[in-house]
Amino acid sequence: MGDPDEADTASGESESGGSEIESDEREALESAGVDPAAVAAKECSYRMLLDEDVDESVADALRRRFSLPWSFETDGDLDRRSDEVRGLGEAERAWIAASEDDGWQAFDHAKSRAVESEDEEETERPWPRPTPVRAVAGVGPDDAEALAEAGIISAERLATIDAAEVARLLNLDVLHVRTWRYNARELID
Repeated sequence: MGDPDEADTASGESESGGSEIESDEREALESAGVDPAAVAAKECSYRMLLDEDVDESVADALRRRFSLPWSFETDGDLDRRSDEVRGLGEAERAWIAASEDDGWQAFDHAKSRAVESEDEEETERPWPRPTPVRAVAGVGPDDAEALAEAGIISAERLATIDAAEVARLLNLDVLHVRTWRYNARELID
């Protein structure tokens, strides 16, 4: 502790915005054998503070103030965290535990035909293709073109529009636009 910078950090001056370790927090850290400068420098995690028997309320306050990581461990940590996080229901805990696997965000990859390849293998997309607005009963080619000018190119989008606003913007009969909207809703349901 002979370094003046460490003394400043230990006394409460954090290099990351001037957050201070209060005297009661410093006492709790020192009595648990944790260097306050290490906390201010984010060299300790919340889990490390608890493992050193720092009071949970003190550890929580320091974690929030200094943006301390929950833990530096990664193996199995999410299972434990999902069990310990307060305010989560069983479904949320299960989701957190399931997200530990590296492939949890993986989509079924959309396979597409390569331009240079002769491979004609059919592919699945991770999301459905939008239904063309022309598939909606009553929408003709000219109507589809007018709707496209307003950014409405799918039946899904047509089903969610404000019919009066679209009719006004495109100078169309509001009853026609409402009918298209109704037909689009029927089509996608």
